[in-house]
Amino acid sequence: MSILLIYTLVFAFLIGAAIGSFLNVVIYRVPAGLSVVHPPSRCPKCETSIKWYDNIPILSWLLLRGKCRNCKTPISPRYALVELLTALVAGLLWYLWASQILTPNARPDDIPWAWLMIPWTLKFIFMSLLIVITFVDLDHFIIPHSFTIPGMVIGLAAPWIYNFALGREYLLYIWPPVTPWTSIAGFILGGLVVVLVFYLYLAARGVEGMGGGDVTLMAMVGAWLGWPALVFIFFAASVQGLIAAGAAWVFGFDYLKDGAEVFADDLPLGLREPKAEGEDAPEVELPDTVPAGKMAVPFGPFIALSAAEFLLLGPWLPAEFSLSYMYY
Repeated sequence: MSILLIYTLVFAFLIGAAIGSFLNVVIYRVPAGLSVVHPPSRCPKCETSIKWYDNIPILSWLLLRGKCRNCKTPISPRYALVELLTALVAGLLWYLWASQILTPNARPDDIPWAWLMIPWTLKFIFMSLLIVITFVDLDHFIIPHSFTIPGMVIGLAAPWIYNFALGREYLLYIWPPVTPWTSIAGFILGGLVVVLVFYLYLAARGVEGMGGGDVTLMAMVGAWLGWPALVFIFFAASVQGLIAAGAAWVFGFDYLKDGAEVFADDLPLGLREPKAEGEDAPEVELPDTVPAGKMAVPFGPFIALSAAEFLLLGPWLPAEFSLSYMYY
C-alpha cells in the first residue's frame, strides 16, 4: 500500500466521520419536520448548545462517556455508531476505488484526480442516503420522499456525469458499469416491482405488506445500480429481512411493531411526508385489511443493506447473482 493511499484513506475516514455527524442531525430532525441547520446542535434535555469541542465525531462521545457535559443526560451510543459507520463506508469506498490508481509508484502530479474524486463522491452520496433511510425507517417505519426523490435525481444523473467527465471508458473500471439507459430501466422497474409485490401480497393476505417509501427507495436504488442489480437486491433483502424478523421474535429484540399501529400512521401505500412542526396529522381511517396483531417489519433497511452489499461486493459475487453480464 502506497503512502499516498494511506494519507488519502485517513482523510476519507475523517470526512466520513464529519458527514456522519451531519447525518445524525438529518436522522433526528427531518422526520420531526425540523430544520437541519437551525438551531445549532444542542442537548434535547437541557437544550444547552453543544460546544465545538464536544461535537467532534466519535471522539467527543467517548471523552464525555456518552453523557451531556451540562446535565449528564445519557447520549445514545447510536450517534457515535452512525459517525463510525459513515467513516468506515467512506474509507472503504475510497480504498476499493483508489487502490487501483494510487499504486506505490504513482506520483501526485500524474494521478487523474477527477477519476478518483467524482466516482467516490457520487458513491458516498448514495451510501449516505442509504444510512439515513435505514435509521429513519427503523425509528419511524417511514421513508420520507425528501430522501428518495433527490436520490433518484442524482442516481439518474450519475451515469451522464461519468460519461461527460470521464468518457465512455468509465464502464470498464467502475462498478456497477451503469449506463444512462440501464439506470432509467432500473428506476422504472425498481418501483414497479414493489408495487406489484404490494398488490399481490394484498390480494393473497389481505394486508398491506409494503409501503410507498419502499417503492421510491427501490426506484432510487435501481437508478443508482441499474436494473440487473434489482434481482439480487430484492431477494437478498427478503432473505435478510426474514432472518432478522425471526431473530427479533426469538430473542425479544425491540424491532417488530404492530401492523395496525404502523398503517394507522401512514397514508395508503405509505405516501406520507413527515408532518411539519405544529401540523396536525392527516386523518386516516384504518382499513379492515390491517388487523391488529399483525407484526410489521421495516423493509427499507434491508433494501438499503442489500444495495450496499451489491455496490461493495458485486465484483466478487458469482455472475449468476450479480448478473454482471447483463450490463454490457
